[in-house]
Amino acid sequence: MTLRLASLFQNHAILQRDQPLPVWGWAEPGALLRISLGGHVAVTQAGASGDFLVRMPALPAGGPHTLSVTIPATEETLAVSDILIGEVWLASGQSNMEMTLEACLPVCETDLATADFPEIRFFNVPRRAHLGPERTVEGEWRTLNPAVARECSAVGFSFARRLHSALGVPVGVISSSWGGSNIKSWLSRSALAHNPATAQWLADFEKVAWTETRWEAMSNPDPDGRVCNLPKDPGNTGVERGWHLPGEVDSDWQSIDLPATWQSAGHPNTGVFWFRRVIEIPASWRGRELVLSLGAADKQDITYVNGIEVGRMGKDREDAYWNVPRVYPVPGHLVESPTLTIAVRVYSFVYDGGLSGPAASMKIHPADSPADCLPLSGEWRCHREHDLGLVLETHLMGQGERNTPHILFDNMIQPLIPYALRGAIWYQGESNASEHHTYARLHRDLILDWRRQWGLPGLAFHFVQLPGFKTPQDHEPESTWARLREAQVAALSLPGVGMAITLELGDADDIHPKNKMPVGERLAQSALSITYGTGATASGPMVDHVEITGSRILCSFRNAESGLVTTDKTSPRTFYVAGSDRVFHLAEAVIEGNTASVSCPAVSEPVAVRYAWADNPAAANLASGEGLPASPFRTDTW
Repeated sequence: MTLRLASLFQNHAILQRDQPLPVWGWAEPGALLRISLGGHVAVTQAGASGDFLVRMPALPAGGPHTLSVTIPATEETLAVSDILIGEVWLASGQSNMEMTLEACLPVCETDLATADFPEIRFFNVPRRAHLGPERTVEGEWRTLNPAVARECSAVGFSFARRLHSALGVPVGVISSSWGGSNIKSWLSRSALAHNPATAQWLADFEKVAWTETRWEAMSNPDPDGRVCNLPKDPGNTGVERGWHLPGEVDSDWQSIDLPATWQSAGHPNTGVFWFRRVIEIPASWRGRELVLSLGAADKQDITYVNGIEVGRMGKDREDAYWNVPRVYPVPGHLVESPTLTIAVRVYSFVYDGGLSGPAASMKIHPADSPADCLPLSGEWRCHREHDLGLVLETHLMGQGERNTPHILFDNMIQPLIPYALRGAIWYQGESNASEHHTYARLHRDLILDWRRQWGLPGLAFHFVQLPGFKTPQDHEPESTWARLREAQVAALSLPGVGMAITLELGDADDIHPKNKMPVGERLAQSALSITYGTGATASGPMVDHVEITGSRILCSFRNAESGLVTTDKTSPRTFYVAGSDRVFHLAEAVIEGNTASVSCPAVSEPVAVRYAWADNPAAANLASGEGLPASPFRTDTW
């Protein structure tokens, strides 16, 4: 067996300062090895399978150093040079952590052009989803310059740049993320088995994971290497029933205010729905070409005007169009009557479905006069064509599928252990929004699991609270993203854990907002405060306790030592209160110091208060004196 070190030990590596440094690799079984680093020497013997591991003494920040491993009996030597000692962080999660600086252009154009930092280095862990634990990963340490930075996590870059500036030491980032990944795939098997909410799911998977039937299915994967497990469209029976035609075919259909998902209208399952609306048009529009804008249709659509198809997006089980705005031309020969009947067939084969807006994008106007438009948000009629059951997984779990139980832990985390780290930054949760009721336990389990696996009970952990996304609303009682944010906050009960509040950094139309630099900076501020004790405020205001006094609710906040403010110098918005009837009403809030006094004339005896409780509470404006946004919250559990 050729002498080799684990792949993290390469030229240009950064090792964690002020901690014992595990160094491991492989050699001939039984071989005696001599390892030297920074003036220290350690001796060990390779085990029966050739594995060896030593823990070198802690070193202060600095370098460069050379790590050498020698087998004295054969004089075989391996040397790794240009090693710096500083701060090492793991950056993990799903697509918003994975998103590179190049993907964030042009927003971060200046940041990319000036990304020349010899003492900031990245190790990008390649995606891999093989059944069974892996012992090593590919990849290399790369010194940050504009060419390298293009391929690095934008959040990780911003985080590292701020730490490097504040601490004055080298910073290394190990980036291990995968877009669309569920938190359950990043947990170890042990953690999943000990959680009652996931134990049976894990057991059910293991019953079939290695069967011949499952592996036969795996022999016909999609181009991305995964095996599709999505229901097929049963066919357009709505056209056969005339649902696309003008007339009274929708008189018994349900009313729905769009933009919205059909889940919000009481239909929890995946499937196919039709949406219809009849509009009156100005006489001056007759015979003119129009432009119909519907906002996004989640996931695929076929759109008709006066019985004629004017556009469609998506086929088979393509899932790339769920947040793409639909903009279709309407030929002038369809615009001959005083009314237009718009009918939209929406097919969603997983998760949510519907016409998701935003409202401002739902409109129709003459092609030659965009300013002369009619809004289309508001009341429509809807009806289900096909019920496909509740589908929460896009692909068959197993080889190649990123959302298989513990598969990303096995492939993209386990091989990194026990490399010395200061902590981890985490940006994930979008893929768990529909499972918000279990996320608090899973999130806590992840932190404790990684601390246990690394043997570092003080491993720092700082995460991103999800920003705003989807149609802006001041209050959304059934919001899944608000509940997911609430579940994230629960992790702050653990020591050494911090949160970056990013509510206003989202994009209503894009689940991948490009403005990533402030996200990384807020993570770094949380780390500087909590992990490094620099005295900075860790985050924006967090509700600390509430007190009901007559018709008012007093909300006191921590992380608001400089006092509460509003970002636009107007009154606080998106506060809602409810009485014992559980009906929430828009409330007024008055700021005094770190307290907001909330009341509403319609609620004389309030029992609960909410702030920024929606998927995208874009109007929320409460902040600290430093300008950091306040975290959404509620005091009820309804």
